[in-house]
Amino acid sequence: MAAEEVCWNNLPSVILYEIFSYLSLEDKIRASSSCKHWRYALYHPSFWKNVHLKLKSNDPDNVSKTQYFTSCLGSKLQNLTVTFDSVDPVCVEELANVLQSLIGNFNLRNISLVPSHCSLEYPKRDVSQDFFTRKLLKPILTLAQKSYHLNGLSLGCLEELTANSKNILEEISQYQANSLQTLGLASVKYDPDNYVLFEIDTCLFTSLTNLQILSIDYDYVNDEILSTLSRLGCLQRLVIHVHGIFEGHPGTSNDVWELFTRHNPKCELRLNLIHSYDGVEVLQSKILKPSMPLTHLRAFFCEQLNYDALHYLTFYAKTLKSIWWVDSFCYSSNWILIEPGRREDIFLNMNPFVMCSWICQKLQEIVLLGYKVTADDVYGITRLRGNNLKMLQLAASDIICDYSLHEVERDVSKVLGYTWNAVPKQNLHSVIHNPNVADSDEFILPIVLQDLSSC
Repeated sequence: MAAEEVCWNNLPSVILYEIFSYLSLEDKIRASSSCKHWRYALYHPSFWKNVHLKLKSNDPDNVSKTQYFTSCLGSKLQNLTVTFDSVDPVCVEELANVLQSLIGNFNLRNISLVPSHCSLEYPKRDVSQDFFTRKLLKPILTLAQKSYHLNGLSLGCLEELTANSKNILEEISQYQANSLQTLGLASVKYDPDNYVLFEIDTCLFTSLTNLQILSIDYDYVNDEILSTLSRLGCLQRLVIHVHGIFEGHPGTSNDVWELFTRHNPKCELRLNLIHSYDGVEVLQSKILKPSMPLTHLRAFFCEQLNYDALHYLTFYAKTLKSIWWVDSFCYSSNWILIEPGRREDIFLNMNPFVMCSWICQKLQEIVLLGYKVTADDVYGITRLRGNNLKMLQLAASDIICDYSLHEVERDVSKVLGYTWNAVPKQNLHSVIHNPNVADSDEFILPIVLQDLSSC
C-alpha cells in the first residue's frame, strides 16, 4: 500500500512549536506564510518573550506594523521595551495604543519605556491633561492592578509619569507586591530649578519584598525611606537622581546609610546629578556619606567641577566603579589640574581623577567631557588602573600635550591592552559643543535608563 501522504498543515501544535523553536525570527516569519495553521503557531507566547518596539512616525510602514503587531501579540508578549520620540505626537499616540493593547495580558512581566526626551508632546486634537490621564496614566494603573505577575516597570524618567509615582506605587504595592523586582520612579526634569513635589508614603515600599532595583529622585530620599528599604534586605541596586536641593530637605545620616548597607550587603548605589547646580555645590557636605555603598557617580551638565567632592570619592576605595563628569564646552572653563600651592596637603593638589585611580580599587570607568586634562594625567590614570580600566572617554580637544595626540593614544593603548582613542570632535554629541543646539536629555536618558537593566 502506498505510503500515506503527509499533510504538513495538520501537524500537531506541540510538534509545530518544537520546529519553530529552532528557527530564527526571520525564518519563523517565512514559515508562518505557509498556511493559516502555521501562522497561528507564530503567535505562541514562548516565541515573544522579549520584544523591542521602536515607534517612528516618519515611517508609515512602521506605524501600521506596530498596530498589527500589538493587535496580534499585545495579549501574549512577556517583556516589552518601547523606544519612541516623546516630542512627536504621533509616536505618543502610538505609545498609548500599545499600552492599551497590553491590558488583559496575563503573560506580561516587564514594561520599559525609552523616550527620546523627558517630556511628552500630545496630539493637538486632544486636551493634553485629558489625553495623558485617559490614554497613558490609566492604562499603566490598570496594568499595575491586573497583571498576573509583573516583575518590572520603568517609567522612562518621563516627568509627567513620575509625577504620578504615588498613584502608581499604591497600585503596585497592593497588586504586585510579591513579584515586582525592578521599579523605575526617578525622573529627568525639564526645568531642574522649578518642579512640583508630591507626597509619597514610604510605607508602600514595605510590601515590595522582592524589590531588587529601584530608581528614585533625591527629593524623596531621607532616613525614613532608607530605613524602610533596609528592612527589605534584597536590594541589588539603588539609583538616585539629584536635581534641585529644596530648602528643608532633611538629607540623610551616615548611621542610616550604615544600617542600609549592612542589611543590603550586595546593593550598589548609583548617584546621578542632572543639571543639579545646587547639588554639585553641596555634594560632599550634604549628599555624600562615608557609609554609602557608592559604585557610580555621574554629574551631567552641572556647569562646574567640584574638586573637594571628587577627592571625597576616595572614601569609596572598595566600592567605586565609575565616574562621569560631563559638561558643555562653553560652561567648562575650569581646568582639571589645581594650581600648585592652592592646597597645603600635597594630595589635594593632585588631579582628583588620578587620586581616585590610585586609591579606588574597583574603578573601571572614567568619562570626562568638557574639561581640560594634561597628557601626564592621562598617563597617570591609565598606568594606575591598567587593563582594569574598561572605559576612558576624553575629548581629543581637551587633552593638552606638548607632542602629538597620536603618540598619547599609542602609549595609552599599550598600557590598557586595547586600542584607545580620544573622542574626536565630530563624534561628540552636539550638546557637548553647544547646549543651545540640542537637548541634554537626548544625551542623558540613554545612559541613566541603563541603570534599570539587570546586566
